[in-house]
Amino acid sequence: MKKKKRTQKTAGVVIEESIRITETTAETMQIYDIVPVGGNVGDDMRHMADINDEFSHTMEPILRMYHAAMHATETRLTVIKDEFRYRGLRCPIHHIDTRLKSAKSILGKLEKKGLDLTLQAACNNLYDIAGVRVVCPYIKDVYLIRERLQAQDDIVIMEEKDYIAVPKKNGYRSLHMIIRVPVYFMNKKQMVPVEVQIRTEAMDLWASLEHDIRYKSLYQDIGVDFSGELLECSELIYQAEEKMERMNNLLED
Repeated sequence: MKKKKRTQKTAGVVIEESIRITETTAETMQIYDIVPVGGNVGDDMRHMADINDEFSHTMEPILRMYHAAMHATETRLTVIKDEFRYRGLRCPIHHIDTRLKSAKSILGKLEKKGLDLTLQAACNNLYDIAGVRVVCPYIKDVYLIRERLQAQDDIVIMEEKDYIAVPKKNGYRSLHMIIRVPVYFMNKKQMVPVEVQIRTEAMDLWASLEHDIRYKSLYQDIGVDFSGELLECSELIYQAEEKMERMNNLLED
C-alpha cells in the first residue's frame, strides 16, 4: 500500500489529503484477450470513430466487459442491502445508481488527458468507465459500506479519496473508491476497474443541484458567480446532517 499527499487551501489553511493507492494499480489489462482487433483497423480510436460500424463492433465487447463489472458490483451492494433487511436492521443503503461511459465519452476523456487514442490506453488509464453510486441515509453508513466492500477478499481496492473528511474546494462531498472486480470469460478471469461513489442523500442532492446550476451558468451570461453560495449551502447541509445523525444515534443506542 502506497500513500501520496495532495494539498489544498480552505479558508487560508492548507489541508493535506491522504490518497491510498495499492500496488495493484500497475496491473495492465490485456484487452486483446477479450476483443481481437483487426490488422486493418488497429486500435486507434480516432480512426475507428470515423468508421462508426467498425468502431461500434470493436468497442462493444469492451463495454460489455465493463457493464459486467458494473453489474457485479451493483449485485454485491444489493446483497449487503438485502442482508440488513432480512435481519430486521436499519438499511445503510437508500438506493444504488449505475453509469457506463459511452464510446464517445471515453474518446473525449482520452483527448482531455492527452493520452493515446487507443483501446489499450483507455482500459489502463481510465478507471471510471464503469461507475456505481451508493446513496446512504447517514454519514456513518458511508463508511460502513466501505468496510463491507473492503472485507470481500476477491475485490482489490486500487484507490480511495475521502472528500467527506476533506471536501473539494467547491463544497463537494463523497467517498470515492476505485476497485477491481473479477469478471469471468470463457478462457480467463479479468480484474476490471469500477469507480464506486458512496455519499449521503443530502450530499447527493447538493451534487445534483450544483451540477445543474453550474451547467446552466455556462450558457447564461448573467454576471453572477454562485461559487461562494454553493459552498455555503454545502456546509449548512453537512451541519444539518451531523445534527440529524446525532439524533438517530440516540434512538439506535
